[in-house]
Amino acid sequence: MPDESWKHIGVSLSEEADAALRQNLRGKGDLSKRFREALQNTNWCEVPLMRRRLTGGVWKRSVFAIDMVVYENLKKCARERGVELTVLIDAIIISYYG
Repeated sequence: MPDESWKHIGVSLSEEADAALRQNLRGKGDLSKRFREALQNTNWCEVPLMRRRLTGGVWKRSVFAIDMVVYENLKKCARERGVELTVLIDAIIISYYG
């Protein structure tokens, strides 16, 4: 039976965020671990947000496994800041690893 306390989310990251997140990956699952580390050690309400254009630019598709409660809080923060979830995630990764 699948663990319902975890959620797999798919996001399109900017090249900068994708490169920062993928530095020094060693094994399977490291991408999600590094993402969760950034989430735990970043103030989501204060990270500088960047405008994203839907046209132009290269976007890297990634999937992360995160705790469902964290996911809901992340969505709430994005809503309060008036941005899409992917914009907030990109900013968190760049702020922590960039």
